[in-house]
Amino acid sequence: MTINYILNPTMIIPGTLFALAPAVASVRHSSSDSSLVRGMFALSPGRKAFCIFNSVMLCEFCSMYTKFIVAPYELASLVNGRSSLFPDMVILGMSAVIGAVFFRTLTLKLPVLMNEERVSGVWHYMFLAPLVMSAVVHWMTPVSPLVVMTGRVRPISLALVTFVMLTAYMFYHMFWWTTTRLTENARLQQENTFLQMEAKRYNELRRYMNHTQAMRHDFRQHVLVIHQLAEAGQLYELREYVSGLAESTSKSYVNYCANPAVDAVASHYDHAARHQDTVITWSLELPAALPVSESDYCGLFGNLVENALKAVRNLPAEQRRIKVLSSMLSKFMIGISIDNPYSGKITFGKNGLPLSGKQGHGIGLISVMNTVNRYGGSMSITAEGNIFSADIILYSNS
Repeated sequence: MTINYILNPTMIIPGTLFALAPAVASVRHSSSDSSLVRGMFALSPGRKAFCIFNSVMLCEFCSMYTKFIVAPYELASLVNGRSSLFPDMVILGMSAVIGAVFFRTLTLKLPVLMNEERVSGVWHYMFLAPLVMSAVVHWMTPVSPLVVMTGRVRPISLALVTFVMLTAYMFYHMFWWTTTRLTENARLQQENTFLQMEAKRYNELRRYMNHTQAMRHDFRQHVLVIHQLAEAGQLYELREYVSGLAESTSKSYVNYCANPAVDAVASHYDHAARHQDTVITWSLELPAALPVSESDYCGLFGNLVENALKAVRNLPAEQRRIKVLSSMLSKFMIGISIDNPYSGKITFGKNGLPLSGKQGHGIGLISVMNTVNRYGGSMSITAEGNIFSADIILYSNS
């Protein structure tokens, strides 16, 4: 008598739950779209394959444990020819136990990994891990209860399959832990970059204030010199003196908005734009305190402006024009709009974003989309008439 419990119809329920759990949690964490089914179909083929083979792997564990537990019952059934629902109950029980062991992995850790853009390329081959593990467990599963009950095969095999299952669990945990540490380090590095921008901006403000203070201190002397040159009729000298004075007073300080973090980021990219002969028109009507995290907003804002600068880099000088607008649409809603020209053709993917590597766009936009989704916002990306436009709305979480 040989039974492969993974083919038991009872496995359909836990198998489906094992496959759907990470996919559903991933969609719920990453998207504000009300259509859960549409979001699941939008998952990449690699992520779908991983969910399926991960479910197969967990079902193989259930089947193997069931095989060892019910082996004595199977031998008894060979003698009296009776059958019952006992194996089915064991399958459901083992599915519940394994589901409990992997619950946080299925509903928290794997969804976090599936939504992390820094490891998005891993999912092209990540499904091979549960696929290989499933094949190993299936190969280890005895085909007959007589084999299971031979000598010490049963206790040794139970210990071995437990070790294999815990190895799979630890592999997922270490993958999640490593990725979250890398993500945290990247976040800290980004915040450090913003702090450096703010420090640079503060130094610029201090230099401007010192220059202005010196100009006020010397104001009477300048007026006296101008008066004396005018009285003496020395118009040429007067003109030269006034020209030099005008040049020294033209070093004005540009304040982009009231929020110091956003102001520093705008100043940084405005300097970068001038280095590549690009003109950015800024319209940032933002308060000192934003309704969203400054780090999230500046990361999103910086990604969009940086993509725009890359897109216009190879255009003729007269076409290098970028428009950046951001303002409060309400007390708890903030809007961002960025327009820039581009050359060539931009191809959009199923997720509504430009495919990576096309005319400088797409890099960083996945991160932008994830930030928008975290705040339950909306993002519209269009490319018409050689004008690339990104329009975003963010809502406060508080």
